[in-house]
Amino acid sequence: MYMDNVKTTLLAGLGIRDNDALSNFETLKVKAGDVLFKPGDQAKVFLVLVRGHIRVSLITKTDRELTLYHVGANETCLLTNTALLQSETYYARGTAETDVEALILPSAKFTEAIERSPEFLKFILTDYSRRIENLVALVDRLANRDVSGQLAEILCQNADVHGRVPLTQIEMAREIGTAREVVARKLADLEHHGHVKRERGAVQILNPDTFCRNV
Repeated sequence: MYMDNVKTTLLAGLGIRDNDALSNFETLKVKAGDVLFKPGDQAKVFLVLVRGHIRVSLITKTDRELTLYHVGANETCLLTNTALLQSETYYARGTAETDVEALILPSAKFTEAIERSPEFLKFILTDYSRRIENLVALVDRLANRDVSGQLAEILCQNADVHGRVPLTQIEMAREIGTAREVVARKLADLEHHGHVKRERGAVQILNPDTFCRNV
């Protein structure tokens, strides 16, 4: 009953209210660390997250993992939607960062939903626009690479109310698209200047208000 209510409420926000359309959605549960899709896979279902987080990343020619974007609760995946609409395969990898629960819709039913619901089509296009803006911002950051600035931004964006950042150096490197060793050197420099304290699997910002003020 709880999941039925979640499905009805969530999908209504996407413009899906028809009972027949609602009945086509199924629940998918994925464990943290599982790969939902990888380059070369064919997109078979549309998905919208109920809870959890997915990281969509690209492996560069230098064999480094670059995070393109994240998918959270009530969001859909840009690459999945693109692959479904254009009948193409994925060129990036989607990994569950946490346990994930999602509503999925077979590709044929996805096309029907777009044709039957202008609201659903508007939602897909709006999501496209937002994701493209984020990807353009990513390209801009890469073109004007400032690893120190990007690292400071990631630290401040992921810090809790006490200034603790629960990310490993590898996870930070993925977000920036650089090597873990580069992140380690930058963190050591920040620690030397009294801005942060490195911990096992985390970083503590010593004075969050001051450090993040101009980030």
